[in-house]
Amino acid sequence: MEALSVPELLFFCLVIILSYAIRGSAGFGGVTVPLLALFMSLKVVVPMVTFLGLVSSWVILSKDYRYVDWRVTLRILPSCLIGVLLGLYFFKTLDAHALARALGYVVLAYGGYSWWLTVRPAASTKLPLKTILPVTGTIAGFVGTMFGAMAGMFFAIYLDLLKFAKNEFRATASAILFALGIFRGLGYIAIGAYDRDALIACAAALPLMVIGIFLGNRIHANLNQLMFKRLIAGMMIASAVPLILR
Repeated sequence: MEALSVPELLFFCLVIILSYAIRGSAGFGGVTVPLLALFMSLKVVVPMVTFLGLVSSWVILSKDYRYVDWRVTLRILPSCLIGVLLGLYFFKTLDAHALARALGYVVLAYGGYSWWLTVRPAASTKLPLKTILPVTGTIAGFVGTMFGAMAGMFFAIYLDLLKFAKNEFRATASAILFALGIFRGLGYIAIGAYDRDALIACAAALPLMVIGIFLGNRIHANLNQLMFKRLIAGMMIASAVPLILR
């Protein structure tokens, strides 16, 4: 963090506040990591975002825990753990440059998919849920551990197939993400990812996250959801290009 210039520090503050304002207002995440990875090492950003995700999920669960479907949560966690272990191996062995380029491709695909869903909703799947569950958990655990972002997308797709109501959807997704965050956090501690730079980033980002969530709760009623989703998808596609080319 000390190596960041004043403009980069200001951009860091802006990204954290806006990212969690987005999450607080629309329940959508995923832009924090690709934007910060433009000028910060993923070796610092990913552990920081994992910590912030744990805190934000705990805040949601402290109010909505009674809506959690624990049966679904417990079923998906074993495959999540497999994905986390695979992700930790590659997170430790790949350098920051290779991680950034890989993130660029993942974000580009995710941004394109998000944009496509605003134009043409996804067709209903005919695959059995018992087949989808382990695949969803493993991919989400792997992607979340490698890049600290976008794991929630896979859980959202799965929970949507289960036709969860709004409260159960939000609470169960938060419970799964909280457990996944614990797995990832312990793994990062085991491989020494929470070094001095990562801890400083966590301390700096925490109050900014609180501000962002507060603002998001204030403005959520005035959002045009379709334009909002297209804006976020466009931001992700735009941020993926420099990550791929760097």
